[in-house]
Amino acid sequence: MTAPGAPSLSAYAPWSAPGIADAAWWVALAASTGLDRLWFGQQSSVSVLGGVGYAAGRGHRVPVGSAVTLVPTTTPYAAALELRALADLVGERPGTPPVSAYFSPGYPEIHRALTGTPWASPLTTTREFVAALRGLLAGGRVDVRGERITTVFDSPAPDVSDRVDIGLGVLRPAMARLAGEIADGVVTWLATPDYLAEVLVPALDDGAASAGRRRPRVVTTLHAGLDVTAAEAPDVVRRAIGPHLSAPHYRDMLRRDGLELTGTLDDRDIARVLDHGLVTVGDADRIAARAGELAETGADEVSVVLHLPDGATRADIADAWRRIATAARTRTTERRSAA
Repeated sequence: MTAPGAPSLSAYAPWSAPGIADAAWWVALAASTGLDRLWFGQQSSVSVLGGVGYAAGRGHRVPVGSAVTLVPTTTPYAAALELRALADLVGERPGTPPVSAYFSPGYPEIHRALTGTPWASPLTTTREFVAALRGLLAGGRVDVRGERITTVFDSPAPDVSDRVDIGLGVLRPAMARLAGEIADGVVTWLATPDYLAEVLVPALDDGAASAGRRRPRVVTTLHAGLDVTAAEAPDVVRRAIGPHLSAPHYRDMLRRDGLELTGTLDDRDIARVLDHGLVTVGDADRIAARAGELAETGADEVSVVLHLPDGATRADIADAWRRIATAARTRTTERRSAA
């Protein structure tokens, strides 16, 4: 955190990149605006590695993160190979790891679709996956024989574990406690400042204390609509997080945060979502201020998921990000002066 209430600020590419050049464009944007990191979500068309490599070849380097990669879509061995390559390609910023790789077990439907059966214990599988991946990144002998994940391998590769953060996506206390035990960092999705401070951070602390380690780094995503009017806000909410608001595990999380939804995304649901602050709409100063609120309740890094109107060009996206980065830097300077 750069100053009290001023977190590290990063960008989250809001969709799966359709091609290598598209992913590389986001890397170049993050590098040119001085953001601390660029995050990619689960990709369905191209590998993050391809886009980062293409951007690096053109002289654009910035720390990168993946949040979240669903565990059923990869293996510890495949993930380790990609993360080793990324660690060689990305840029660096003082005080932050070059690569952050955050994972989630996903949900029963994707377990069946990609592995054939639902998982008896997603938490146990996640623990096994992280143990195997850590071993492979460290090099040497890896011997993990779990209920679902098995990796037995003598790796000749050097230790790159100091260049890669392994983290977990957390929605609810059980995964947060596990992350406190085994992860370097966590990423939240749709977490309000109150939910972060009152539910997730205490669970992280409990898990970390039980393992005798420090609390993992906390990355919180902030959904935002720049210059969105009150009349436009409902459409932005539906496009930005509509699928999440209908998913049972997200609705359970939101219920724990005091937000009861019907799941139909009717006008009442959307009004409750906006009142609850799940999407921040307004000017760049308002978005920077919301990032500060999240920092004050436990976020070490805020990754902004910026939602612009349909038809927004790359020039529009770049201009929006420059405005947000400028507002965040101004806020940081003001807080440093007041500290």
